[in-house]
Amino acid sequence: MRNTLLKQTAFLIALTLVYLTFELGFNGRLLDVVGGTATIDDVHHIEVYGRTLSGIAAALFVLQWLMGKRTKSGKDGGKKSPGLRTIGIACLVTIVVVYFAIKTFVDVLVTTRDAEFRRIAANTILLQRSLVEGRLQLDGLTGSDMVFAKPQGKAFLALFPVLAVSVDRLDEKTRAVKATLVREAVRREIGGAKGYYDNYRDAMKRLHDDWSKYAAIIPDSDSGLLAEQQRAWNDYRARLSRRGWQPETVPFYARGKVSASVRRDLPALPGNWHPSDIVSFYRAVAVKYRQAAARKVHSVEVGGETIPPGLSYEAFVARAGVQKELRKSLGLPASATVQPSYASTEAFGQLFDAFSDEQARLQMSKYDAKPADFEDGGKYAQEGIDATRAAIVPAVALFFSLLGAIAHFSKLLFLSAKCLMLMRTGPDGELSRRASRTALAVLFCAMIGVWTILSMASNDITRSDLFGQMMSWARTGASGGRALTNIAHVVVVGQGYGYPLNEAIRKDVLQGLNYGYHPAAH
Repeated sequence: MRNTLLKQTAFLIALTLVYLTFELGFNGRLLDVVGGTATIDDVHHIEVYGRTLSGIAAALFVLQWLMGKRTKSGKDGGKKSPGLRTIGIACLVTIVVVYFAIKTFVDVLVTTRDAEFRRIAANTILLQRSLVEGRLQLDGLTGSDMVFAKPQGKAFLALFPVLAVSVDRLDEKTRAVKATLVREAVRREIGGAKGYYDNYRDAMKRLHDDWSKYAAIIPDSDSGLLAEQQRAWNDYRARLSRRGWQPETVPFYARGKVSASVRRDLPALPGNWHPSDIVSFYRAVAVKYRQAAARKVHSVEVGGETIPPGLSYEAFVARAGVQKELRKSLGLPASATVQPSYASTEAFGQLFDAFSDEQARLQMSKYDAKPADFEDGGKYAQEGIDATRAAIVPAVALFFSLLGAIAHFSKLLFLSAKCLMLMRTGPDGELSRRASRTALAVLFCAMIGVWTILSMASNDITRSDLFGQMMSWARTGASGGRALTNIAHVVVVGQGYGYPLNEAIRKDVLQGLNYGYHPAAH
């Protein structure tokens, strides 16, 4: 029996080590995601891995409990002993239940936040991204521009949207820089001047195509023109065939008469046209086809303005209705004028600046909106929900990841202590009550000890005035505030110590496993 228990314990130790390897690697990658410039989609993708690992963590506890029960039942004669199939199903069910339980927990947290929280979340997500990119500094926090490149800085960024509500008069302090941050975000998201120029070029290409139709400018590849050329040539050959001729076999004496007959219908044919010259024939048909199309051109209506026929491309672009549509497609203010082309980068830069200012103005209306606009059914309800999810998910994911790592590290010590004690027992493998209590004491002391050490330790983030202000607000807030501040402190300190090891495990042991996050793709 002792050998069986030793093998069982060794098996659980091996599984726990494998789990910890993937959990610690995930924790390192998670910090890159939530403390970087990742999108909400990136957070969602890695969250799937996180929920799965949390489910596996819970399943390992269930596995340990059922295996212990199976061994104990075996000693008692095998009554009600769970089979391997039952154990496997129980573990799978645990993974699924925990996965969806965490998902439901996060969804409930998001949907139950009030309109004021949504409004603040929308603002703090903007500030968070600006802190990541070094475009914003908060008084009382940083003395080094590299603070957010450190693990503890990344952890703080992950918690920042949730904690930022504690900053006294946050709107007042950030109003002066908010417009600049929004404007820079607009320019970055469009891809800079080059990205906006690509949009301008595409819009002008579409406009030129529209002008070509308006001006009856028909390209040689036009399907209607090609069909008309083929039809005219076939008719010409049919007329010749009535006299037993083909274009190549028209007698010399009849060529002048045939050419004159064809030129009456196609005046653009040259005077010395040969009856077999299909190239000149097609050109003459094209001239006639385009002239007929031009006679059908009438005025068109663009942007509420009636535009007369016959305008050049430049004059067409300058019309008020066309300018109105261009401004709409290019996101420009009513005062902007779009030119058919730009001779220099500086000239186009003025158009890009106008776009940036206009889009920043439109987006600022969201950040300065009243809480009522973020309520369900409000103008910015969905934006508020998305911002709330972006604020809550990283903090929750970091907490569960750190909690899983600490719990299983403690369990690893417990299993190791149990293994050592089993080696000192008799053949029956029966641990004394004192030994069992000692093993459990190792488990709980490890968990409490690690948590206590992290709670008492500090770093440059937790020692900052801003972090202290946030913690002070949370402690005097709603019930449970002290527990929340302790969790935030442990996460920020713990990540500072754990990230280097976690990242080394991910890169070296797990061969660079990316957990669904590909920063190079941005």
